[in-house]
Amino acid sequence: MFRALPLALLILYSTLCFSQAARLVFNGSGAGAGQHPYWVFNPDPNPATNPGAYLVIANPNADGISYQGALTSNTPIIKSETEQNKIRWATGTATGIYMIPYSTGGWAPDAAMPLTVEITTAGAGGSDPSLVFSTYNSLGKTTGAPVASGWNNNNYRPSDVTHMNDQPTGSANNSSNAIDRFWIIDAGEGSYAYTTPPEVDITFGFDPRETNANGGNAAGLLASNNNLVAQRFNSGSGLWYDILPMGAQSGNTVAGVVPPTAGDLLRSWTLSNKNLPLPVQLVAWGGKCHGGVVELKWTTATEQDNAFFTIEKSRDAQDWSAIGTVPGAGNSSSLTGYAFADRDAQNLAYYRLRQTDINGTTTVSHTIAVGCGPGSGTAIVNAWDDGGHLNLVVSSTAEGLYDLVLMDAQGKVMATRTSQVIANGTTTLRMDTQHIATGIYMVQLYNNANSMSRRVHLE
Repeated sequence: MFRALPLALLILYSTLCFSQAARLVFNGSGAGAGQHPYWVFNPDPNPATNPGAYLVIANPNADGISYQGALTSNTPIIKSETEQNKIRWATGTATGIYMIPYSTGGWAPDAAMPLTVEITTAGAGGSDPSLVFSTYNSLGKTTGAPVASGWNNNNYRPSDVTHMNDQPTGSANNSSNAIDRFWIIDAGEGSYAYTTPPEVDITFGFDPRETNANGGNAAGLLASNNNLVAQRFNSGSGLWYDILPMGAQSGNTVAGVVPPTAGDLLRSWTLSNKNLPLPVQLVAWGGKCHGGVVELKWTTATEQDNAFFTIEKSRDAQDWSAIGTVPGAGNSSSLTGYAFADRDAQNLAYYRLRQTDINGTTTVSHTIAVGCGPGSGTAIVNAWDDGGHLNLVVSSTAEGLYDLVLMDAQGKVMATRTSQVIANGTTTLRMDTQHIATGIYMVQLYNNANSMSRRVHLE
């Protein structure tokens, strides 16, 4: 048994392990400031100077962390505040309610935000299967007032999260509708991975200050609106919204977060505004010419209050006209396929979908190019910077091999990627821009037969 001394400050750089027979016990005379022990990991957010630490609870029982004296699970005790500061709980094949007494860091005063994971059905497989936890906000080492860019989760997203966008190929950063914090709940870390993850019911405690404006958060995110739900990122598909948001807010918690299957217990989580979550409406959207008719097809993973789709067409990807509508499924949590035929086919035309909710809110898809003429067409239909990479969406009616080049305003080449394969349909290309200054640049895609360019702003 480990009994933490009152007001103990523990900064870890490696691994501290408590064996199966032991428990990590926090004992204090009171829950107020200066009356209880607390545990602090190294707060440096830079992996180069802080490779991280493991606090290992090698006790599969739910009382592996427990309390004595005046302390409860709602006392702010453990400060993590970087992704690489981890608690590995060797939960194995056990079931039970596992609670981490997390505390906010960088704010004054501290606030409790316990993370509770109830294992309802045990996981299986693995040599030492464990759940690995961490949590962190935007503040890093900053104390007191939040940094001006705290609202922008793109600046500190977890290592497996590639965007905070409202569509997988869109340019809208929806961080303003996500709380300024991430949680890691990892059932698949290295040698501690489960073969079959456990089924869980999660409750997230949070600090309402991380829903404030903080430089740009939307008013609808405020905790007082009672709108928060939980979402996790599917790194395999690059989607936030391949399943519906989970749970419901009550006070400073979001509870009842139950992934539909064990396979849906993925690593990186945040809380978002249920009225404007991190949506990804489409998992497939494309078209091809068949018998002189352009056949458009698309698939949604989930739908919430989806009234209908409007199919829009353009000759130049600038001026758009509606050419038809298709009813939506309303609400759906499974894959749903749609199709539309454009019989007024041309050598090359551009298409996009405008999805309309029951309340009238609309979302526009990325653009694709499809043609039925003897020639073929290739076009850059979207380009945006996600904070470290330039993303380029290219639509083409034929496969091709292209070189990609990024130039500044004076024509100086800043970065290149050669021999990029452009598929028949839609292709997304990525270019590292972390070491390129903010500004307006020109991206060019070219080969011996074709050339196209587009201006892009790097953040």
